Amino acid sequence: MSTIIALGIDYTALELPGGSSKLVTFTILESDHRWLIVSNLIAKYGAIDMVDTFFSNEEICNSEWLRLISTHEQGYPQPKGHWPIKQLSYEIICPECCIYRQTSNMRLAKEPSLRKKSFMSLICAGEIFCVPDVVIELESIQAKGYEVKEAVIHKTSKPSSVVSQLYISGLTSPGIINNDGAWKRTHCFYCGTTKYFPHLRGKMTIKRESLLPGMDFILTHEWFGHGLLAWREILVSNRIARLVLNRGWQGVRFKVG
Repeated sequence: MSTIIALGIDYTALELPGGSSKLVTFTILESDHRWLIVSNLIAKYGAIDMVDTFFSNEEICNSEWLRLISTHEQGYPQPKGHWPIKQLSYEIICPECCIYRQTSNMRLAKEPSLRKKSFMSLICAGEIFCVPDVVIELESIQAKGYEVKEAVIHKTSKPSSVVSQLYISGLTSPGIINNDGAWKRTHCFYCGTTKYFPHLRGKMTIKRESLLPGMDFILTHEWFGHGLLAWREILVSNRIARLVLNRGWQGVRFKVG
């Protein structure tokens, strides 16, 4: 990590469960003059190198549907010590692959510090949270496909005054297109669920007929993740993406579908 600091690369250090170590993450372009040094460090230490694709605002505004990606995580779902097998907010459907359904309000460790962010998520969880201004604007345009749920501070069991959850219940029908067959996935022997590894490069294509007409928020039918991580991707309509871009809200970005 000392080399990363010396290179002046912005990074995030996340405390791992148990508190004995941290996960250090950062984003760097392959065109960055520091990339060669970083790539050599990755090869030397066997660090995880994840490729990602970023789309321009023009590409986003020209897409009918988009994936909403959280860029700001704050803490684990509570109680952290029991994550992910035993959660007060989840019913774990399968103990082997940890697909789940949300059964009660999500619980936060403490009131989040968002600064200029309008959205956030929790570490290793798929749910999205937002500040009251976002809720007001979504209501003003009569956005469809979500409901607002209180986020609960775990120690007090009182609702957060900073964020609420945008709870999305609607699902697409099965519609992931995997043209080359190379997209890595696992098949759970216990429950039979296919779980796709995170989609990072290029566009993730979904059949248009799989989408629910008239909805602004919807979840993929398909599950993503690996090991004990599981989530469904959040899809949003073009007008939601445009609203976020026009308002300059931070904490999420979009991927073209």
